[in-house]
Amino acid sequence: MKTAVTDAFESAHVRPKPGRTLVVGSQIYRKREDRRQRYPDVIGVDLQEGQTVDWVMDLEEPLYPDLGTFDHVDCLSVLEHSRRPWLLAENLQRLMNPGATIFLTAPFVWRLHAYPDDFFRFTPAGVEALFPAISWEALRLCHWAIEPEEAEKIPSEKRLGEGGLTPWFPRTETMGFGVRK
Repeated sequence: MKTAVTDAFESAHVRPKPGRTLVVGSQIYRKREDRRQRYPDVIGVDLQEGQTVDWVMDLEEPLYPDLGTFDHVDCLSVLEHSRRPWLLAENLQRLMNPGATIFLTAPFVWRLHAYPDDFFRFTPAGVEALFPAISWEALRLCHWAIEPEEAEKIPSEKRLGEGGLTPWFPRTETMGFGVRK
């Protein structure tokens, strides 16, 4: 998901290696940016068909042999939707050429959101454990800043469908940029 926090982290830390790029989770939800437009040689993959999806595939499953390898991977707000993120991470590392770069974001604290479902939250240490072949140049928790006067306007609880009330917390994401060893 594109936010001012994501933009700030990307400006400060992300330097994609030029070349073939894989955008993981390329389907557009809620007017999200089509990140494929940022790269000249790009493949967009997603679990579901869509206008911005080049290949419909589950990256937890064995890889298609003709998918090839990549010099950069863009994986924003995808890990939490994976039933088996350790398999997704293994496959992404397999798809990366030595020296390839990866830009990754995943929620640490945020509301439940299904696209098609929502399974996990990630700490920086959890991301490091999932991606042992990546040398992280920047990997940290980043949160949406809330001014003190705004905090009073935010309800401490919000409705969660039929399940009742759920606590509300400001969105905090694990963001990372790294290089394939």
